[in-house]
Amino acid sequence: MELTLELRENAGLQWVLERLSPMSPFGKAAAREPRWYAPGQEAALEEELDNVSLGLALWNAGSPPAEDAPPCCCDAIPRLDPAALQDTAAALRGVTRCLPLFHDIRGSFDRDPGSPFDLVELFEVKHFLVTLEQLTLAYGALPPFQGITFPPMGDALALVDPEGRRLPAFAVVNAYHPGLAPLRAEKTALEKEIRAAGEAEKPALLEKRRQLAVQEDQIELEVRADLTRKLMVYREDFLFNMDALGHLDLILAKARLAKRWKCVRPVLSPDSTLSLHGLRHPQVAEELSDRGEEFTALDVDLSAGCTVITGANMGGKTVSLRSTVLSLLLCQCGFFVFAQSARLPLFHQVALILADSGPGSGGLSSFGREVHLLDRLLTQTQGQRFFLALDEFARGTNPQEGAALARALVRYLGELDCMALMTTHYDGVSDVAGAHYQVAGLVRDIENDEGEDPRRRIARRMDYRLLSAPPGAPCPRDALRVCRLLKLDPALIALFEADL
Repeated sequence: MELTLELRENAGLQWVLERLSPMSPFGKAAAREPRWYAPGQEAALEEELDNVSLGLALWNAGSPPAEDAPPCCCDAIPRLDPAALQDTAAALRGVTRCLPLFHDIRGSFDRDPGSPFDLVELFEVKHFLVTLEQLTLAYGALPPFQGITFPPMGDALALVDPEGRRLPAFAVVNAYHPGLAPLRAEKTALEKEIRAAGEAEKPALLEKRRQLAVQEDQIELEVRADLTRKLMVYREDFLFNMDALGHLDLILAKARLAKRWKCVRPVLSPDSTLSLHGLRHPQVAEELSDRGEEFTALDVDLSAGCTVITGANMGGKTVSLRSTVLSLLLCQCGFFVFAQSARLPLFHQVALILADSGPGSGGLSSFGREVHLLDRLLTQTQGQRFFLALDEFARGTNPQEGAALARALVRYLGELDCMALMTTHYDGVSDVAGAHYQVAGLVRDIENDEGEDPRRRIARRMDYRLLSAPPGAPCPRDALRVCRLLKLDPALIALFEADL
């Protein structure tokens, strides 16, 4: 599945990815294009989640989980022998000390073997190999991550460090060629002679030194060409190790994110049911926290077919969609989920069509764009299992046709191998849905806050929980109250009320 930038941004995945903190260029590259685990790849996904669990245990080895951490979060962490915690923490520090030191040298191996490495490239190769040796030594003291191995590269390191000194600098040392030592000794003696010579003797001596320098450069070129041919033999090992470094770095970043936000390991659902309890959207939660407000955790249980959410304006219906889609995207990219518990199936495609996701495309109206995106998804997912979230579908057309189209789509999706979640203000849509949720809505009565910010006045009165509702339950009629709380002109409100 293609994780488009639009989907990432609309769901909040891009916000999460930008808060990952991989330390190496390889980890950063892996984070930009996270792997998607589709149906049939459950074993590989479980292995990735096992690795994140181990990474979380390692981070907690130096700082035990807080007492108020969700039990399900702690239960997902492998238990480490307390006696080994100190050594494990030291090994993790060794790994994390090395990761930021790597430079991305993949471009150096995308070359014709007949084009020699220059001295800077050979320095970078040596630096990579010395750092890799240090990292693998620390990595070997950690509990094993599944599927992450580092092929030994001692022979390649010996090529760029023939003296075995493990110094960071690289130079074409005398050991590379039998002619270098005598030539350099002659050049050094000649330079001493030049410094002591008179003006009349210097030109001849300088010319001789120039000839020696040319010979030295030619030998060094031969050495670099020979080193390049020999190092290119290990090209696949270099690239494999870079991928392994990126994978390890990304796992540690995923685990660190899960630790910071108290995320939970998702349980893979084999029976096409979805259950998210204590669900939250981290981006929205942070924005609310910055305003001194709290996010209301959600409980969502879905099964095959289309579930409908109705509720008041500004009641958080769109946030419910985004939170659910974000959980699926994270799970299928091998992340822990922002919830207290999560039981999720796998899909070939996950789509989110928002009513206000931007202007039309190619001259289409917002409604035309919704229909275009829906048609493209239905075409691409033939024979596949998919998840679709729709926000106020068909709101951009006239209400009669919009309601009829929304009802038709709910029935249509009920016949496909999919799970769908739709928010709507249209009556009658929940009649044909597999299940119906309703936002609790404006249920709190608060007095004497007329001077406060109107948006805050609404938030204080709003109960954002999703409550199970019977099919056909009418959509809430809160528009008039919202208008009053937003302090719409009283004359306009009076005309509105009279026309209800």
